[in-house]
Amino acid sequence: TGGNITGSQGTIVKFSTNPFITLNGNAVSGNVDMELIEIYDHSTMLFTNRPTNGKKENGDIGILVSGGEFYVNATQNGVQLKPAAGFTIIAPTNNTGGIDQDMRQFTGIETCDGEDCEVIWEEIKDRGIEIGEFQVPGGFQTAYYVFQSQFGWTNIDRWYNDERPKTTIFIDVPEGFDNTNCVVFIAYDGEPTALGSFDRYDETTGMFTEHYGLIPIGLDVHIILVSIIDDKIHYAIQSATITENHVEVIDDVQEITEEELIDLIDDLP
Repeated sequence: TGGNITGSQGTIVKFSTNPFITLNGNAVSGNVDMELIEIYDHSTMLFTNRPTNGKKENGDIGILVSGGEFYVNATQNGVQLKPAAGFTIIAPTNNTGGIDQDMRQFTGIETCDGEDCEVIWEEIKDRGIEIGEFQVPGGFQTAYYVFQSQFGWTNIDRWYNDERPKTTIFIDVPEGFDNTNCVVFIAYDGEPTALGSFDRYDETTGMFTEHYGLIPIGLDVHIILVSIIDDKIHYAIQSATITENHVEVIDDVQEITEEELIDLIDDLP
């Protein structure tokens, strides 16, 4: 019959009638199981390991500012389905600070090493984003409208733009920490939906770094380290202003609850 799936943060996924088919192309009837993940903030990006690292046309990895990240999927009795004709994701703009006319549609390319998976976002050049309104109790709300033809990850983004000279950052983590037991992220101050990950680790220097040296010199940021020790979360958060060939030294980590860490991350400037 078609209809809408609505997430707890107001995301709407809209389906037309007869929306699903099997992977062999057969029509689907009856009940289906829907999955929706909606991400609008730093803490959710971090805990789902979905930072806003995007791949440019030349292969460089740069930072995106997100208007919302989404995972949509449908199965029936555990069997994967696919869209018959596509569906629409409606993302309220007030979840990410209001309308941004520069937003574009990106898809998530997922690579996995065992159970450890990461997503790099790639722009869909031939598919744009519309901005419109939908009705809510008491009035109307503006939203980004994204048409998607396949299940998986979708991101509404624009490239972070800063004309200042760029450099590479190195994160010197405490002794005993490396890419097997911790992750390190960079949050851009003033951009609550821009979160980069340091996905390269040099065993010789014992430092994390990012890909291509595209961090603006003079940028104010916060570095976030997260680790699980004896099934408990440990963390470090440090503010920094980026200098040329910046090295940020993290001396210590502290134990914290998940709820406390979420509050700290979401309170960053």
